[in-house]
Amino acid sequence: MVNLKRWQLGSPQFDGPVAEYRALIINHEVGHWLGRGHETCPGKGRPAPAMMQQIDGLKGCVANAWPYDAKGRYLGGPKVP
Repeated sequence: MVNLKRWQLGSPQFDGPVAEYRALIINHEVGHWLGRGHETCPGKGRPAPAMMQQIDGLKGCVANAWPYDAKGRYLGGPKVP
């Protein structure tokens, strides 16, 4: 379920434009549909995984909406138990 207010306005916890926040929400929820669980920050200054609950804090990562970088590498992090 997508929060309508956040879909329209974005989230104050997400450091990026509304369109990018929407992409994050879609990528995150599709990830769940594909069976992926939550992940956490892989290291300070690195892109936050799309499967990270970024609105709960970035834990040193940089806001990111995409599961892969420009070279096709998965931008994942450690799984959250």
